[in-house]
Amino acid sequence: MTNWLQYAGSTLTGLLALCLALMPPFPAHARDGQTSFAANDVEFLNLMGNLEGPRGFGTISDFAPALPDRPLTEMTLAEVLDYQREIRALGTISSAVGRYQFIYLTLRDLVETHGISDSLVFDGEVQTYLARFLMHQCGFFDHATPNVQLANCLAGVWAALPLVSGPERGQSAYAADGVNKAFTTPETVLDVLGRRFEW
Repeated sequence: MTNWLQYAGSTLTGLLALCLALMPPFPAHARDGQTSFAANDVEFLNLMGNLEGPRGFGTISDFAPALPDRPLTEMTLAEVLDYQREIRALGTISSAVGRYQFIYLTLRDLVETHGISDSLVFDGEVQTYLARFLMHQCGFFDHATPNVQLANCLAGVWAALPLVSGPERGQSAYAADGVNKAFTTPETVLDVLGRRFEW
């Protein structure tokens, strides 16, 4: 009985740790005496994800000179990073992978900076979790972040999103490279961001 209880306890502990690891990194914000831990981010994730990775969570940049030996969504983060290093060594223009098109340096930094286990499988849940870190860094989950500031920050993360102010308004922040361009309008992005705290 003792061995069974120890096994059950260790299993539950492992499951709890995994669940906590996969929780989105929503910051807490006080408003009207209450604390909010989330924002309605699904609409933005769908907008951005459909623009960046229209083939879904297994999307690989069309510039990749080689494909992995199995779907991205079956690979661990360590394996995905190895694959990205491989195609970078082959001279690829872009190492972007997944629905949210993580380039090698971004994915590596997310894993290292936030202590994320590279043994996690790069599936849809993990990809969305990682995207939320980048959104959080731009202030997506903060009521105080102005929408224009937020939109321009997000455009600096995802090339398919347009800048919404300044002389390059409507263009990708990376348009100068001759490869990237925006695939939606500033009005669409601002409209979606403006609804992020509506339920």
